[in-house]
Amino acid sequence: MTDTILVVTQYYPPERGAAQVRLGAIVRELSRRGVAVEVVTALPNYPTGAIFPGWRHRLLQYRDEDGVRVGRVWVYAAMGSGLARLANYLSFGLTSVLGILRAARADWTVVEYPTLFGALPAVLLSRLRRRRVVLLVADLWVDSIVEVGAASDGLLVSVLRRLERWMLRSADRVTAVTEGVRDGLLAKGVRPEQLAWLPNGADTEMFAPGPGDSSLRSRFGLRDDTAVVLYAGTHGYVHGLEVVLDAADVLRDRSVEFLLVGSGSEKAELVADAAARGLANVVFADPVDPETVAELLRISSVSLATVRAGDLFRTIRSAKMLPAMSAAVPVVYSGDDEGSRIVAGESAGIVTRPGDGAALAAAVETLLDDPDRAAQLGRAGRSWVEREASWRRLVGDWLAELDPSVTVGESRGSAGAARDTAERGTSR
Repeated sequence: MTDTILVVTQYYPPERGAAQVRLGAIVRELSRRGVAVEVVTALPNYPTGAIFPGWRHRLLQYRDEDGVRVGRVWVYAAMGSGLARLANYLSFGLTSVLGILRAARADWTVVEYPTLFGALPAVLLSRLRRRRVVLLVADLWVDSIVEVGAASDGLLVSVLRRLERWMLRSADRVTAVTEGVRDGLLAKGVRPEQLAWLPNGADTEMFAPGPGDSSLRSRFGLRDDTAVVLYAGTHGYVHGLEVVLDAADVLRDRSVEFLLVGSGSEKAELVADAAARGLANVVFADPVDPETVAELLRISSVSLATVRAGDLFRTIRSAKMLPAMSAAVPVVYSGDDEGSRIVAGESAGIVTRPGDGAALAAAVETLLDDPDRAAQLGRAGRSWVEREASWRRLVGDWLAELDPSVTVGESRGSAGAARDTAERGTSR
């Protein structure tokens, strides 16, 4: 029986971002199921590149966060790329060792793999202490830094690939987040019996359809007479959010406002670009908690998910689509990846070519002009999330894969469900 889990991750709430929301949701669901969870993570600093106010710059400190013991280790706070960012990754890898050594003994050590420098020390230490290890893999980091040009094939990358291969093969279980990641793991020598499946999900209770709070319009600087098109999430390079500005430019004479909530490396440039174009129908807002995102979805007519074009991004499932689908809000998905195929296949929205602002604008207009179709797409999205992508369902199935003796209550997780997952490889 899996009674205790130690989670090691560089990214965790109160930070905002896909990884943070994901890990926070997984930990909440584990706790709800009676699993004793402890977390080792960094002092919150993402995406600002500075330690959040109210946190002491100590090497290790503990807080009870929503009933979970969370150990926060010091990290060199930095954003962007280059040596400063490398120091950020390395510092967490080193200081996380102290948190792991101070943590209570656990049945499983769950290590998120955002970077090799952050994950490898946790895996190595856990193996030396004869602890069972499961890796959560949302991105194959070494491949990514080569493909984006941050590193070139050579001796250093060869060493990194060897270290990554050892880490993957030495884990008891390796959890894939997307089908593309699963295929990449198999290509790197991960055995099929090692693989587990835990894609992004949604909290179907928090993100649910319902009446909207009109006071949110004044709070976020929106007019009273416009349709709201919402993007809530990180403003990073991968998201290619200039396509939203292009669409807003096309629709500048229509009674619609694009609300972009979040922060990230590209936000300042996006704000400047919108101002230069005179886009009065684009409103930027700071990151908010998931509960506020849920409220914003209830006043939105359309939700956006955007992913830049390119082979590197074809394995992505944009986490932005899932809360919207759960809230029965139709999605316009600008991308060509796993997420876009889900939206199209489940009739939960309209998919447009990545980077095509005119097509995105046309899709938004289509949904605004045909509210019955928009409602139908929203209902289809909600139905799919309830069947396939609620955190209760996904975490239950995942626990059953880690330990078939686990009984998971209302979720499908069971030894039989684990066999179903193994047989189908992944869900959509």
